[in-house]
Amino acid sequence: MSPETWTLRSGNDCLVVSPMGATVLDWQVCDLRAGDSAQQVAGTETKESAKASSYWEDGLADSSGVSAYQSDYRADSAPTCPGCVHVLDGYRSQDEARQMDGFRNALLAPWSNRIRDGKYCFQGKEYDFKGETIGGELALHGLIANQVFELIELKPDYLRAKVRVPKLEAYPFEVEIEVTYQISSSPHRLSLDMVAHNKGTGDAPITLGWHPYFLCPTGRAKNAKVTIAAENLVVTDEQLIPLRGQAAFCAQESPVILYGRGDFDCAYTSLIPKDGVAWAVLEHLNGSSTVLQMAGAKQGQGLASFQVYSAQDLLNRAGESIAVEPLLAMTDAFNRPECQDLVTVSPGCSQEMHVCIEHHM
Repeated sequence: MSPETWTLRSGNDCLVVSPMGATVLDWQVCDLRAGDSAQQVAGTETKESAKASSYWEDGLADSSGVSAYQSDYRADSAPTCPGCVHVLDGYRSQDEARQMDGFRNALLAPWSNRIRDGKYCFQGKEYDFKGETIGGELALHGLIANQVFELIELKPDYLRAKVRVPKLEAYPFEVEIEVTYQISSSPHRLSLDMVAHNKGTGDAPITLGWHPYFLCPTGRAKNAKVTIAAENLVVTDEQLIPLRGQAAFCAQESPVILYGRGDFDCAYTSLIPKDGVAWAVLEHLNGSSTVLQMAGAKQGQGLASFQVYSAQDLLNRAGESIAVEPLLAMTDAFNRPECQDLVTVSPGCSQEMHVCIEHHM
């Protein structure tokens, strides 16, 4: 884990980002008018949920926006103010960050999720990762989550950073990832723009995703409701690899609603955008909600998708948050015929993903 973090501020809202993977560690939003209401809600929550709702201490940044990363944060430390909540559940210590358990809030590139047997074929050539990536045998979640990003630009509410994708025998392509984060406090909004540039002389396979975990105020994922405008469930095997061909798609009535369960890890595709924006909504018992939007993504069976995971298998704080992951393409996209046009990026061209989160208190 990098010894420093980048901190953005807008009003009373704060975003903390680690240079390692350009990973969001915390997004805290504040509504001072909601103080009395927040105190009432806190009084009804369990001791576990109170611990889950506060961690990264505020006020650490200096005037440059760079703050010291502390090795241990008390999980039961007090929130900054009664009207402040932590929307995203990131790594809370250096030990957690080193474990990379759950890929909390990770940027996923140059692919997202799993690759069948850690192997793929691109333009007639076969590649095998042989379990040599941070994602193990199924090459989970790409190659940049453990790479240190270089800061390009830092403003009070905005940062831009980049990294070169490490070249491997199984991924010999010249790709650079650039990420932009920006926050606002009215409304409470976090925007993410990720661009992958093909810097090589030949085509490169590239797709992108993001793995945000949304903290549940009650400390239990099954108490939250997730709504997604989508027409197809992605059907997978026991390793969460989509079945081959059309067997991978099961028609669903839209919108899809997930509620009352804490044991899901599933994806929905054939999204139904509104004005070019695909969306998912996370609603909580205390009346708060979070809207996740993905703009401009190519739609179709197996293309733009949302993966939803109730975090039941995590080593730390299992089941206390829900991951709603915006993805440009389904799992195993490098091996899927319906994804080939999307993932093939010509030299000098780029792949882009644009995501916005709004939290309503």
